[in-house]
Amino acid sequence: MQKFQDLEKELSNTEDTKSNLEILKELSINWETYIYIKDQAKYFWVEKNKFFRPNDVSNNLMLKWEDLKNFRIKWEIKTYDDIVYLSWGCDKSFNLLDESLILKPSSNPILHWEIKKLIDNVCWNKKENIDYLHKIILYKYLNLNDYTIPCIVLYWVWWSGKGTLMSLFGTIYWEVNVLANLWQRDLIWAFDTYKGGKLIVEFAEVITNNTSTDKWVLNKLKNIIWADKINVNEKWIQAYQINNIAQFFISSNSDRPIQLDEKEKWNRRFVVIKSMTSLSNWEVINKVIKNKKIVSDYLAWLYENYWEVSSFKMIPTLDNNDKRELEELNRSEANHFWDWLEDNYPDCTWKKTVNEIHYMITKFCFENDLTESDFKKFFWKNSKYPKKKIRFWKKTYYWVEIPETKNVTIRDVSEVFS
Repeated sequence: MQKFQDLEKELSNTEDTKSNLEILKELSINWETYIYIKDQAKYFWVEKNKFFRPNDVSNNLMLKWEDLKNFRIKWEIKTYDDIVYLSWGCDKSFNLLDESLILKPSSNPILHWEIKKLIDNVCWNKKENIDYLHKIILYKYLNLNDYTIPCIVLYWVWWSGKGTLMSLFGTIYWEVNVLANLWQRDLIWAFDTYKGGKLIVEFAEVITNNTSTDKWVLNKLKNIIWADKINVNEKWIQAYQINNIAQFFISSNSDRPIQLDEKEKWNRRFVVIKSMTSLSNWEVINKVIKNKKIVSDYLAWLYENYWEVSSFKMIPTLDNNDKRELEELNRSEANHFWDWLEDNYPDCTWKKTVNEIHYMITKFCFENDLTESDFKKFFWKNSKYPKKKIRFWKKTYYWVEIPETKNVTIRDVSEVFS
């Protein structure tokens, strides 16, 4: 406030409007950078990543509206068509991505022991997972604009290094390009917390153990993972689109970190990595991964040891045991029934009436000690094979079409249901 009290005294002693503007520019514009975005017809405060109305900007900078307009005319406050977040930017658009902040590889390719310990522990010392995590880190670094990178689900034990890995990304890309520790509420809230403008985004603990809510959260995640643009809904701001080039992570200490789709849908957007051990010296590791020299050496080491990644046009989703285990854990009882039917009655294929299926459900519930009435309540809602209507003369029947499994010779249906 003292700064502006002194300013008022100075302005009161002069009638030169132009010099007044110069003084205001020195005291205000130099430490608060605003630009004007035509698409929104609003000002954008770059450091805070927020839109403001002209009157609000005038109040923030203690300027008259006419003076603010003059700053635009003189290009002191620059005007752009819209905002983007892309490597190399876009013509006539303001690019929020400052690539000069991104750490460069050194000429000394070394994997520091503490970084190795971090990656190995996060991946539970499984070579398949370790190699994939190193490769995907390098791939994102080489392909900043690629929005088709799978989301990494890191889960299980506490203090395994999930948060420390996000800090490593903060050193590589600088903190301004990393958004960590978003929660489930950030996905279901009416307004968006993630508004684009990030290279790495982490959601922590998105599971609620309410199947309906968890499926809603999954669909929300699927709407932003592998989307080249996202719609941003901010309070008091007209909804707008922005580039979505982030690589997403989901971290959890739960044994069920996310409600995945049934395995038949592949869950191709997600890679699952499970950890079973806590880091013993996480304080030391946290110090190491904030050392730019050490992390720069790590980037050079990635180049040297995973050189083939530089030729990748895309990086595939890892289909590992961790993912299959989680899919099985998320599998509904309805589809456990179909697995049971396929294993025990492999010839039971093609079209079956609903009554025939209910007969087999009775057998399944008896063998697995399940209450049949409770099982049937949500069976058809969760079943991978839907029931359909078929009209035969004047009557309508319900039936289910079960595809033929591999290496099965179809017998007479009466043998199965005898």
